[in-house]
Amino acid sequence: MGRSPVQKVLERLKSLREELAMRQDYVATRVGVDRTTYLRKEGGSVPITTDEWIKIAGVMGADPSYFFSACDEIRPQPELAPRERLLLRLYRSLRPAEQDDLLCAVYAKCRHIRRKAVQESLKLLRSEA
Repeated sequence: MGRSPVQKVLERLKSLREELAMRQDYVATRVGVDRTTYLRKEGGSVPITTDEWIKIAGVMGADPSYFFSACDEIRPQPELAPRERLLLRLYRSLRPAEQDDLLCAVYAKCRHIRRKAVQESLKLLRSEA
């Protein structure tokens, strides 16, 4: 038997949150619930209200309809913070060899950080090099 429509929506929510490297407590705080409640909501044991869906979508830079769409090709583009835009602009202004140097410097500077999201991002950076 296949997944229910609710399960598909919740899987899309979890998948996007993980793709954006957002922790559950981060989203919970911005939605206005505690982490345990958010865990139960994302897991499907407590319903997510319309107001909460709108807040969640805003936190993730998505249109609320993204979670309920049948189309997997629609990918939300979260709004970048000013520093993120500057880093992206810097990276894009570099030649390929300089981009590689920058990524090596980032890896060297951040490899001691043990947070899971940081380690996963660094692993992806290394595999792309």
